[in-house]
Amino acid sequence: MKTTIEHGPESCRSDPPTFTIETVEDYALATHRIKALSVQDGSTYRELMALKDAVRVWELNHPGTGPDLQSDAENARTVSSSRRD
Repeated sequence: MKTTIEHGPESCRSDPPTFTIETVEDYALATHRIKALSVQDGSTYRELMALKDAVRVWELNHPGTGPDLQSDAENARTVSSSRRD
């Protein structure tokens, strides 16, 4: 997953991050991170909104994706990890 963050001068706030989801695994990680975030401050909120935007773009460009794919990607990683052991 690509992440872009534009940092402002020390006296200014940074722009919110921009995420680009490139794979099903990225999609699974992004949706998992969204569920894990609890908004506590401005930067966490901006990360949450940027991740939600990236997931929305992914889902628009990849019809039929959704929570079921996340489980499939997690299962694939688990199977892949257990084969290496």
